[in-house]
Amino acid sequence: MSSSKAVCCAEIKKASPRVPVIGVFAPCDPRIDEDSRTRAKNIVAMVADGISGQVVLPDKTPVAVVYSSVLVDSELQADIVARQFQQADVNILVCAPDTWAFPQLTTISLLQQFPAETPLNITCGNSGPKPGVVYAHAVAGAISQYGKMVHLNVGNWPDTGLKPQMSKPTATALIDWCYAAVTAVALRGRRVMVFGHDSMGMETALAHILPTRNTYGIEVTRLDMK
Repeated sequence: MSSSKAVCCAEIKKASPRVPVIGVFAPCDPRIDEDSRTRAKNIVAMVADGISGQVVLPDKTPVAVVYSSVLVDSELQADIVARQFQQADVNILVCAPDTWAFPQLTTISLLQQFPAETPLNITCGNSGPKPGVVYAHAVAGAISQYGKMVHLNVGNWPDTGLKPQMSKPTATALIDWCYAAVTAVALRGRRVMVFGHDSMGMETALAHILPTRNTYGIEVTRLDMK
């Protein structure tokens, strides 16, 4: 008979709302030269730094941003980065490819270890010696085919150099998306209250509970004023 015992959870007086955390990573191909791999790692840090401090909650608290220096070459690295992100409570994913790679072995293998509703952004430059834009379109298409929503941000950063910087329009588009993703994650599991939800019996005045629950994860508390 096993001597192990179940562990009782620590007491919580009041549950805190879910905190959005953004995780940035990059896929790669293990056959690519070392300079290109170093550049890819630098781009992950560049993208993460470009988001950090630029996305804030309603109380002006900056949203936490983490990144992994492990390039996702295959399922092995996908598992490692997934664990890193899970330990950091990541619930929003940003993929920043700078080279070609294999979609199923990389981003798709990582993505399957997160809830289906996890927001995913793919931000890339538009060219380069080993163009990440080719990968970005391939993985976005593959993910879309199996029914998950993904956002593709084809932007610009220099095609050469170990430490490129993304253009301002690329950063602006990414930050705008991050605000939307943070809103979606923060709202999931929250509640709204509707007063007089079926005013005068009109269909347009009804709170559509199921679409709201299925799309946004929001529960509607109804207080009938009749």
